[in-house]
Amino acid sequence: MTGRSSSASPILSYQVDRTLDRVYGYLAGLQLRLSDGKRVYVARSCTELAVYLESDLALHYDLEGRLIKIATPHEYRRRSLSHRILQTRKLAAEDGGDIARVVLPAEAADEVVAEAHKRLRVIHEHFRAGGERIEFGTPAPDEAQKKIGTVLERAAAFDVDAAREDARRFRQLYGRVAVLPPDQYNAIVLQATEGCAYDHCLFCELYHGVTHRCKTAPQFREHVHAAIAYHGEALRARRSIFLGEANALMLPQVELVEFFHVLHERFELPSAEQQDVPARWWLGSKTRFDGVSSFQDAFTEPHRSVAEFAELRRLGLRRVYIGLESGHDPLLRWLRKPATAATIFSAVQTLKEARIAVGIVALLGAGGHKFSAAHVHGTTQLLNELPLGRGDYVYFSPLEVFPCGSYAVQETEHGIKRLTEAEMLAQEWAIRAGLHFDGTHGKPYLARYEVETFVY
Repeated sequence: MTGRSSSASPILSYQVDRTLDRVYGYLAGLQLRLSDGKRVYVARSCTELAVYLESDLALHYDLEGRLIKIATPHEYRRRSLSHRILQTRKLAAEDGGDIARVVLPAEAADEVVAEAHKRLRVIHEHFRAGGERIEFGTPAPDEAQKKIGTVLERAAAFDVDAAREDARRFRQLYGRVAVLPPDQYNAIVLQATEGCAYDHCLFCELYHGVTHRCKTAPQFREHVHAAIAYHGEALRARRSIFLGEANALMLPQVELVEFFHVLHERFELPSAEQQDVPARWWLGSKTRFDGVSSFQDAFTEPHRSVAEFAELRRLGLRRVYIGLESGHDPLLRWLRKPATAATIFSAVQTLKEARIAVGIVALLGAGGHKFSAAHVHGTTQLLNELPLGRGDYVYFSPLEVFPCGSYAVQETEHGIKRLTEAEMLAQEWAIRAGLHFDGTHGKPYLARYEVETFVY
């Protein structure tokens, strides 16, 4: 490793297969020996600060010094900007060897931050001592210290009080971010609208209690300015822009175009000719993003023309997500979703003709046993008819029933027997098994979408 002397101590386990000079985007690293004899490696990349301990524990902070993850080889706890913790664990072979995800209770967030702060404060003290505490650096130790010092100092100050204050600033800016598609978890969210204009789908409680509101262009400009200030240097880790919340694309074309011009005042977006945007173009930049994405339903006006969507694509719109839920019209009616297989097909066809990628969300378990067979058949049939291909997404989202919510009430009143997790998994694989896509256009990406584990 560059900058390491011949007398340096043995490298840590994480360095055995991939040294710092082989990791794209990393700028500097230092290995320290603590007063108890244990070693720690501190590395700064163009997107984060990572601290690796001999115990195979790693702490990750964004470039504003916010804790974002504590990881071990078999578990990580990710802290969101809203100060919630998502725990992901790899189960033992005897437990199925699967991946288990759960959002921890609210009080766990303080505990995770306090644990990380206790460790990092000690590391920061040794870093400041320098000298004999530094075993080696990449590049030279003095230069590595300069590149790491400011971010490490911010991270060392990120205690429970700082985390709570940061979460307060987050709520002031966003209120909350209800949900994003899985491939947009790393987006910067910018809210052109708030809440949901419809908000009557039987299964969805995400926007209840939130008044639907459309921002004006000046309000949106102010919101973008505030979001940039809040994210700060951490913008360098964000890949895309997500135009929220549920109905941003319901804005009239003239207003929406104006909103895109606001985005262009502060950000760089790919040209219309760029199909695949390489990571080296946006990674580590505070202003460059690989495109704009948003939700759209298949029933709310205005129904845009191909030409209107093509105009938005020229301005940076790259992907639109549609809640298909089901391809079975009677089930859609029971779910109080005012869309049909025909309107969904039309919406997707228009987007694809405008060369905009789509993300389709199918709801597993919707309608329970009563609708199960028809749901599988209709959804499989509609997905096969949609002009999907390489670059598109199909997500299978297990039904999340909110206690005492509208779905739970109707389920009881109509005697609907709920599908178990195993039955929802079987339903997913039944749909997958029936899919066949046009090989000339490639295949869409198929994946799970577990809404209940979303944190931002």
